[in-house]
Amino acid sequence: MKGFKLTLLENILSPQDLIGLSDAELKNLAGELRNRILETVSKNGGHLASNLGIVETTLAIHRVFNNPEDQIVFDVGHQCYTHKLLTGRQQVFSSLRQWNGISGFTNRKESDKDAFGAGHSGTSISAALGLAMANQLDGKENYVIAVVGDGSFTNGMIYEALNNCNKKNLRLIIILNDNEMSISENVGGLSNYLSKIRNSQNYFNLKHQTQSLLHKIPTIGDGLIEGTRKLKKHIKKRVVAENFFEHLGLDYLGPVDGCDLKKLESVLSEAKSKTNCCLVHVHTVKGKGYVHAEEHPEMYHSSGPFDQVKGIEKKHLKIVFRLSLEK
Repeated sequence: MKGFKLTLLENILSPQDLIGLSDAELKNLAGELRNRILETVSKNGGHLASNLGIVETTLAIHRVFNNPEDQIVFDVGHQCYTHKLLTGRQQVFSSLRQWNGISGFTNRKESDKDAFGAGHSGTSISAALGLAMANQLDGKENYVIAVVGDGSFTNGMIYEALNNCNKKNLRLIIILNDNEMSISENVGGLSNYLSKIRNSQNYFNLKHQTQSLLHKIPTIGDGLIEGTRKLKKHIKKRVVAENFFEHLGLDYLGPVDGCDLKKLESVLSEAKSKTNCCLVHVHTVKGKGYVHAEEHPEMYHSSGPFDQVKGIEKKHLKIVFRLSLEK
């Protein structure tokens, strides 16, 4: 995490500044974002592991969508640090969770880029659904994006909202951020189900490799892609069982590697082309880029200040974990 000069990040004053950056610049920017988050949380305390994991996903969201016209709703709001850094708050980010500083969660009073203020899990899809239906009634063509961790999918309110997401022409995209954990390792039937879906990633990779090859064919490439898409749907209906989300009437894309920015952008662009509400299943790694957090993500879910080099001493694990549960 050491060695990054914040030259790129210092020039990002709004999401529009991301447009035109090269692949190499975006990769360096992701490193700078992780470095800034780690540096700040190690001094101030805060939610670290999940924020390190969602960096590329947040970059992709801001490159594909037009925030704040396209509204982003973060479940709980504790995974919004990259979002804050990309939306004009990087110069004050050092005040995170401090007196008179910026909030550790999304806050509508803080920025018009924060569509919804939260603090408890399970509320995002209901809020996003309301925003999307309001847009539809007003004749607006803006998108609403709900970013939800897999830990929140054990909340009943999530399923009440999903039950009402099968309306046509609803510009709502749900991003399931699957890092296999909430505060600690997920257990139970839903966790096992998402694990089975993750193991089907080879199919999804093959699909996108085929589309990439067809795109390169002059003139007829896009037509071939549309034809293969229709053929795939026909075959899938006959030989492949639909997953839970498709049974609810949602389009499903994924799982996709949450660190592959190019693929993320491609999948989110595809989600925009759907006429139904679309769920994009993204697989991320809690603590990505910081070895201590990757090895012990439960210790870095929410922490107080710590030594960035040494990390949180293991003897404090029980204390930190108890405090995380209380939060």
